[in-house]
Amino acid sequence: MITNINDLKSLTEEDLYNLINSDGNNELKDWLAKVGSDRIDEVFDPSILIERSINIYRNMGYSEEWIKNKINEILKNS
Repeated sequence: MITNINDLKSLTEEDLYNLINSDGNNELKDWLAKVGSDRIDEVFDPSILIERSINIYRNMGYSEEWIKNKINEILKNS
């Protein structure tokens, strides 16, 4: 059973496949479907990805100036 992030980091691709395909993991399957849907939306509208990235950086405690510079750097190099 997955109890913390370290458990997730140690899973192999096969472990994940087996976990997803086992009976009774509806919460995990729903979460994976949501994440997959969100990432597909980001492919078609990159502004969604940029907003998600900004929110992640804010939650990590980075300053607005740092975030602005980081996003500009990413856009410049893409």
